[in-house]
Amino acid sequence: MNMNNQSIFIIVFFFSLLLVTSSTYVEIKQLVPTTFTVNKVNSSKIIVGVSWDGTNEADDEYVVGRLNCFSNAVTILNSPQDHVFGDHNTTYELAVHKTDVLVKCRTGKVDIVNWKNVFYFRT
Repeated sequence: MNMNNQSIFIIVFFFSLLLVTSSTYVEIKQLVPTTFTVNKVNSSKIIVGVSWDGTNEADDEYVVGRLNCFSNAVTILNSPQDHVFGDHNTTYELAVHKTDVLVKCRTGKVDIVNWKNVFYFRT
């Protein structure tokens, strides 16, 4: 390479670095679960509580909450549910049909992003 080609290469390399390293702020939104509670009210009813928090979520932002259980031992009475982020929690009522059964459930929230968590409990 002669001196002229090296100079052009260095200038092009420098400007390409500027393009790569110049960045714009991208707002990250994150919705995360905080707690799950399972409370047996009586032999035929269970209450599942789910809480959430997040980053850069407006309190009035629309959120859909779902609970799915993969067992015929329970029936979910109130899922899905409409919420706003500022609610920070919800409860689901489950009717119990069989006792002493291990139940697998999946819960989650959906706004722009979503999360799903799996948990187990015994009826």
